[in-house]
Amino acid sequence: MKKILIIAIMALTCSATTFAQGKVEEVLKKSQEELVKERKENLKLAEDAIKSKAMKQAKKQAKELKKQGWKAAAGSLTIEQQLTDVYIKSHLLEKNFPQYIIGRSTASSSSYGVARKQALARARVDIVTQMKAEIAGLTEVTDSNIELSEGEVETVAKMVDTSQTLFQQNLGKTDVILDIYREVDNKTEAMVIVSYDGKIAKQALLDMFEQDRAEIKQKLQELLGK
Repeated sequence: MKKILIIAIMALTCSATTFAQGKVEEVLKKSQEELVKERKENLKLAEDAIKSKAMKQAKKQAKELKKQGWKAAAGSLTIEQQLTDVYIKSHLLEKNFPQYIIGRSTASSSSYGVARKQALARARVDIVTQMKAEIAGLTEVTDSNIELSEGEVETVAKMVDTSQTLFQQNLGKTDVILDIYREVDNKTEAMVIVSYDGKIAKQALLDMFEQDRAEIKQKLQELLGK
């Protein structure tokens, strides 16, 4: 039953964050299951090895994006450099929670400025969606005796849903780590990826709980290493 719940949450997450046109999703978007697996593998690697792997992945992905007509925004680093940063931040863990929550989106408009603004806003919304996915991922933790029950996972996910607007309004600073664009059918399509400090995200999750949810909050604190 727990597996079914996890799969359902992740399926909703994937459908809510459809990434772009063409093959962009294939190039940059990984399932939560794939990401968790890669994170665990990377924990065994030295920092230099992780960076080397990131650069290889970035070079391959950048080549595909350039074929699709994507260019780095003015004033930004090269696509390869930006993707290297995305890869590294997507795979860093602190305890059982990511050091950075990654949000991503695209938008199209006749104006580059409008397209980028819309993509940035949607990427920030995606941060909250990814937080829900990370909660589901906590039930997959195998190096801890602490475990959230099906009902507890569902409760936390519902609380995040209920608090989504509040989260978005109080999200705070996010850093743009990928900023690219392309021209398609006389319109400009902007793609933005942002990162959000995992420590702030942890605290935001814990701040949702009142005294009547103390048991769930305690379990989350231990899982999150707080």
